[in-house]
Amino acid sequence: MCWLCTHQGEVISKQMQQFIVKNIGFMDMQCIAQQVSDYILLKQPEAEGAEKQFVLGHISEHVLHPRVRMAVMLRQLLDFAALLQSNIVVHQGGVCTVEKSNAELYLKVISQIMTLYKADTAGMLFAEGEEPS
Repeated sequence: MCWLCTHQGEVISKQMQQFIVKNIGFMDMQCIAQQVSDYILLKQPEAEGAEKQFVLGHISEHVLHPRVRMAVMLRQLLDFAALLQSNIVVHQGGVCTVEKSNAELYLKVISQIMTLYKADTAGMLFAEGEEPS
């Protein structure tokens, strides 16, 4: 069970949610998850579901804040773009060819990435300002 979800009304959980939302665009999710986990376990050593893997799952699956969702989608698209880019040029039998379908999909993914970078999350859903309430 995810500690951050089950203790969402508590002060420490609120502080960690704010930390996640504030830093999701600047830090790697693994790093955020480790820092949040370390802090919770420092304050409450018996906290079950506060280990890094649970916090990472919380960030990537449970948090609905638009800034977090956008950052998760952006990271997924960046990973997908890197995979597509590495498979655009195919070397087969000493001949290099361009995989047209991968190239077209790569350009679409790049377009989506640029769209996410331009998105303003301030007016989305429940996001008011920079901090979750």
